[in-house]
Amino acid sequence: MDMDRMLEKPAEAIRTLLSNIDEFGTTRSMARIIQAGFLEKRDPYIVNLLKMFRVSMLKDLKKKAKILVNKGAFLLGIMDETGTLKEGEVFCQISGASSKGRHKVIQGETVVFRNPCFHPGDIRVVKAVDNPKLHHLVDVLVFSSQGFRDIPSMCSGGDLDGDDYTIFWDEDLIPKTKNYEAMDYTAEAPLRVDEVSIMHICKFFVNYINNDNLGVIANAHLATADRSAKGALDGACLRLAQLHSLAVDFPKSGKPAKLSDDLRVSVFPDFMQKKDKESYESQKVLGKIYREIDKSDYKEYQSQLVDNTVYDVRLRVDNMERYIQEARELKAEYGRDLLALMNQYGVQTEAEIVSGYIIKWLKKGNRKSMHEIQKQTMAAVTNMRKLWRERFDRNLEDELGARHAKAAAWYYVTYHPEERFRDVSEEGKFLSFPWIVDDILCEIAKMNNSIVSEEDRAKPVDDALVKRFGDARKPMQYTMYYSSDEESEGEEDLDELKSSEHDDSESQDENADDEEEITPAIKSFVLTSQPPPKQPSTNISPEITIVKNENHFNVSASEGDEALANALL
Repeated sequence: MDMDRMLEKPAEAIRTLLSNIDEFGTTRSMARIIQAGFLEKRDPYIVNLLKMFRVSMLKDLKKKAKILVNKGAFLLGIMDETGTLKEGEVFCQISGASSKGRHKVIQGETVVFRNPCFHPGDIRVVKAVDNPKLHHLVDVLVFSSQGFRDIPSMCSGGDLDGDDYTIFWDEDLIPKTKNYEAMDYTAEAPLRVDEVSIMHICKFFVNYINNDNLGVIANAHLATADRSAKGALDGACLRLAQLHSLAVDFPKSGKPAKLSDDLRVSVFPDFMQKKDKESYESQKVLGKIYREIDKSDYKEYQSQLVDNTVYDVRLRVDNMERYIQEARELKAEYGRDLLALMNQYGVQTEAEIVSGYIIKWLKKGNRKSMHEIQKQTMAAVTNMRKLWRERFDRNLEDELGARHAKAAAWYYVTYHPEERFRDVSEEGKFLSFPWIVDDILCEIAKMNNSIVSEEDRAKPVDDALVKRFGDARKPMQYTMYYSSDEESEGEEDLDELKSSEHDDSESQDENADDEEEITPAIKSFVLTSQPPPKQPSTNISPEITIVKNENHFNVSASEGDEALANALL
């Protein structure tokens, strides 16, 4: 199958990934990294993401029978406000679906349905047409407003107040028997009383608890359809479909759906995984898919992940040494942030949380669906990545070379064997740090793709050079000492004259008169990163001394601000 070939064939991996675009953008990012040649280099980050993608797809296929249909879409349904679509017609324009990446208008016979889908009439075969008046609508499914009965109401009693619909235009999936008579989904009239009392509320609550059997009806329908040769056309299935519609409307109508004993099921097909019930091997397609996939393919996924890194010499960039000291510090901080998110949401591995393909949650008991929890987790990861991208861009020179050098430094501190040996903590093994800027890494890799592995390019960086660059990037703190020509009373006056901060303007205004009387005119001062040695006199040479990285720069006190600024720079 395609997923088994992905790790060996980059082109196959890219095709499969781009056919399974996810809402978090993970597959697009993975495809970009593979296109830059990192899969061929067996980069552990992309290898692990591909393995998680494969495991997630296999698990969904086994447990949910989730099958990708390339010629299909899941879209919001809307009404044709122009009134130009005829009865039984729909308009569907998909973004980026053509060979040139442009919008594609679907034409011809299509299948439209809405979940949950229980009745054979819920699946409608309709005609998709090209309508120039609707070309401004993209990635939505437009239904006609003409005809005796609208299509959405035939699809499991749907409407256009936010419902999503599935559309297929794959000819192999068009059913031979088209458009069974749709079920009537008109809701039961609600129970009415002259005045609602607290007793009515209590009675409804108890009635709802006793008759909340929506899940029981759905399971009975699936098991009955699998057991019957007629499938969903079986009489019991048609009755269960009606009961399911009543159960959906029960909170609004107040009329419960009564499940009779003859419709209840006690034996279930194996793919439904009812461990506490009697089961049998289903001979239909769902049973065959279920048994075809071995649990070990996703149960033992952690043992398949790799962490051995090989430094890609294509990402050795000139002047990256100036950013390595900072990158080491940032990588440690990033690792702590990511580990905190993993602990917060109960995710076991780095590959799971950065990809969104989470196989097993450590934390349970939340009533939210798995999809909602996954969206919440990925929203937190996305926000963290966004903040770290801002950290990358902060104080960065507006030059292409600076961006490349900094990204290369992030990659170096994560992947080089010397750096891996330096940090042996749990978060030190994380690989996702440099891929915050995956677009820049891919850009560098493509530029240097012709470079053959050289021993010199794989050598560790010069730590002495890294330290010098790191010290140079540290912000300097200066203290100014000043004095006048007047005689002072010794070292106590010097201490009183020390100042590293100015008083706020309000305090200065309040004491302005006093300062005019007691503050002498300043004739000379010293600007230094270290306190000056104590001297017997407070008279200081009339020049400015700037001490920076053990280098001294002298500027006459009579020089202007420009000379001082140049000395500081």
